[in-house]
Amino acid sequence: MKLKKGQAWGFDLMIAISIFMIGIVGFYLFSLNSPSEGRDTLDSLFYDGNLIADSLLSEGYPENWDSNSVINIGIVNDNRINETKLQRLYDLTISDYSRTKNLFNTRFNYYFNFSRPITMGGVYVEFIGQKDLNPDNIIKIQRFVIFENNPVTLNVYVWS
Repeated sequence: MKLKKGQAWGFDLMIAISIFMIGIVGFYLFSLNSPSEGRDTLDSLFYDGNLIADSLLSEGYPENWDSNSVINIGIVNDNRINETKLQRLYDLTISDYSRTKNLFNTRFNYYFNFSRPITMGGVYVEFIGQKDLNPDNIIKIQRFVIFENNPVTLNVYVWS
C-alpha cells in the first residue's frame, strides 16, 4: 500500500508541473505576440509630430531661408507666422515633399493646417504636406500661434 501512495503523489506532481509549464509557455507566447509594435509606432508618431510642430514654430535656419538654402524649416518670426516662409514651405512641399520629410527628420508622412482657412497667392489652401484618406495610424499635434494678427491653432498630422 505504501507503494501506491508514493506513485499517486508522483502522478499529482507530474500533473502540477505540466499545468505550470503550459501556463509559462502560454504567458511567453502571449507576451511575444502582443501588439507592442503598434504602441512603438504611435510613440514614434507622437515624437516625430512634436519635432515637426516645434520645427515649424521656429525661425528656421538660416533665418531668411529659401528652398535652396534651407537647413531647418521654420515659419515663425517674432512669435507670428511669417507668410513669406509659409509660402516657401508650401512651394517646397509641392515641388519636393520628400526633401521636407528629410529636413523635418521624419520617416513618416505629414500634413498641417490651421483652424481657419488660409489663402496663399489668392488660392485657398486646405493643408500643406501630403494627406492620406485611410492611414493605418495617425496622430494630431496642436499648437497655438498668431497668424495674420489673429490667434489660430496649428494642427500637425503625422501618419503611417
